[in-house]
Amino acid sequence: MTLSKEKKFLYGRITILLASVGWIAFAFAGLKGFPFWYGGFVLCFWVAFGLINYQQKTSLWLFAHRRVPFLLFFGALAGSLLILDQFGLQNNLWFYPFYRGWWFFWVYLVLYPFAGLALLELFYFLAGFFGEKLVFRQLQSSRGHTFLDVVESILLLTLIALFVWGGAGNASALVPVFVVALLWMVFATTKLVCHIAHPTHIVLVAVLSGCIAVLLHELPNTAAFEWVYLEAPMLMISVFGLPLFVWFGWYWFTLFTLRLWIFLVLHPKVK
Repeated sequence: MTLSKEKKFLYGRITILLASVGWIAFAFAGLKGFPFWYGGFVLCFWVAFGLINYQQKTSLWLFAHRRVPFLLFFGALAGSLLILDQFGLQNNLWFYPFYRGWWFFWVYLVLYPFAGLALLELFYFLAGFFGEKLVFRQLQSSRGHTFLDVVESILLLTLIALFVWGGAGNASALVPVFVVALLWMVFATTKLVCHIAHPTHIVLVAVLSGCIAVLLHELPNTAAFEWVYLEAPMLMISVFGLPLFVWFGWYWFTLFTLRLWIFLVLHPKVK
């Protein structure tokens, strides 16, 4: 049965309302100490904001209309974050008090990848709220531009290799990971500035997305403890009860998710 435009609009708004009630309810459940709040939160958040951003053809639109590119993006996101998580677990940066054995499939196939999808939708929502779009500008080839692209790619590949090395139990990878991650964030932000129209606004939206994501995704967990952060050798100053490395980490996560989205889905020529 084909639905009329009016019914599609109505059902879409009802779904947005229900999904919004869902992610808010799960966040409050986390604040009340419910230790399995996060999966419901990210799923409902992704659906709610994916429908709000639907006309911009973001990840939910991609899931509905172009499954292969969506699965490619989802798989790259899930695989990369699995490597990151193994690095964190092996280096005692965090752990999961309530997950054992097969339950880690829930962590790696739902919690992590849908956190990335929710973050992407938050970015698009904030960009739309401030009247900005991800519009690319092609730069003329130059030595400086080539140097920036090459160094950013090398740093990203080096960082992934360090995650794998540290995830294999090499504690000496910890400090290099922090250094390379910070360097990559600088180069990735610079590259975003070079390739995006209205770059100042877009970078501010990316920073704001990371900060809001910390508050939405992390604060409820300070009561629920679905995951627990441990002492890190650096950036352990707490802001709102969360280590500083977590705040930096969410900006890194924002840039990394955008990097995958741009490279794999949105504009493959912008590498």
